[in-house]
Amino acid sequence: MLALETTQLTKDYETKDTFLRAVNDLTVAIEESEIYSLLGPNGSGKTTTVRMLAGILKPTLGSANVLGYDIVKESQQLRANVGLLTETPALYERLTVRQNLEFIAKLYDVPKEEIRHRVEEIVDLFDISEKIDLPSGSLSKGMKQKVAIARAIFHNPKVIFLDEPTSSLAPESAKIVRDQIIKLAKKEKRTFFICTHNLFEAERLSTRVGIINHGMLIAQGSPAVLREMKKDEAVTILRFVNWKPGIESFLKKLNVEIVDINPDQKTISVSISDIETQTPEIIKNLVNQKYQMIEVRHEYPTLERIYLELVETESAPRFDEEEDEQ
Repeated sequence: MLALETTQLTKDYETKDTFLRAVNDLTVAIEESEIYSLLGPNGSGKTTTVRMLAGILKPTLGSANVLGYDIVKESQQLRANVGLLTETPALYERLTVRQNLEFIAKLYDVPKEEIRHRVEEIVDLFDISEKIDLPSGSLSKGMKQKVAIARAIFHNPKVIFLDEPTSSLAPESAKIVRDQIIKLAKKEKRTFFICTHNLFEAERLSTRVGIINHGMLIAQGSPAVLREMKKDEAVTILRFVNWKPGIESFLKKLNVEIVDINPDQKTISVSISDIETQTPEIIKNLVNQKYQMIEVRHEYPTLERIYLELVETESAPRFDEEEDEQ
C-alpha cells in the first residue's frame, strides 16, 4: 500500500528579475512503513519538497497525495493527519515541555482521556522525564530537538516528515531517535520521509534513499542498490600473519591490481575484477605458497562516496531554501 506518491512534482520561484526551479519533475512512490531518506546539498530542494508534501506550499506543476489526501485540494485534512518536524523547529518557550505536548494534543484533537498516557509514553520514549515540567526555553538545543520530534509524532500520525532530525543531538540521543524511528516503522507501520545530510544515518536507517540535486532526483534505491552502482570499485583487503617479501609480486601473477601495500599492518589491498569467482582461487594459491592469512575482507564503496560523486558532477546553480517565497 502506498503512503505517499508524487507525479512530476515541480516548484518554481519567479520574481521580476529571476526564475528558479527549486523542485523539478519529482516522481516518487513510497510504501507504508518505509523509511525514505532524501539526501542532497544545501539548496537542492529537500526542504521545499517536504513543505509541499506536508501541505504547506503549493506546487507549480504536477501532483502528489499523502495518505490518499491531495496535497492541494485536501491540504487541511492532510496537515491534520501527518507529523512534521521542520529544519528549525520552534517550541512555545514559556510553556513547559508537558504543556507543549498537551497543546499539540488539543490542536490535533487527541481524546482528552488519552493525553496523559500519551505524554507519559512520549517521555519514556525519548528519555525526557527530568525535563518534563521545565520551561522549554530553558532546555539545551539537543533537548529541544528531542521535544520537537516528540511533538511531531504525539498524535500518532501514519506519515511523519522529519527535516534533519538528529542534527543537534549528541550521539547517544541520536541513537535513541534512530531506534525509535525503526521501531515505529516496523511495529506500528509508520512511514518516515527524512531529509538529512547525515549519510551515516541514512545508510543504516533507510529502506530507500533518494539523492536530489538542483531540484532533480538523480538517483534512488536502497543503500545496497546504490552501492551496487560502484561495485566494480570494491577493494579486497588481505591481512597476513607475517609479512613476507614477495607477496605483492606473487599477487600480480594472479592478475589482480595492487591498490595499497601496508607492511606495518601486514595488509595488501587489491582490486579483483570478479570477486565471487576469483577470491577463492586467490586464497587457495596464497595458502599453497605458505602465505598465512588471518583476514580476507571486501570493502565496497560507501553511500557517502557514491553521493559525493553524483552531486559533484552537477553544475547548475543552487537555490537557498532558507530564502524561498511563502
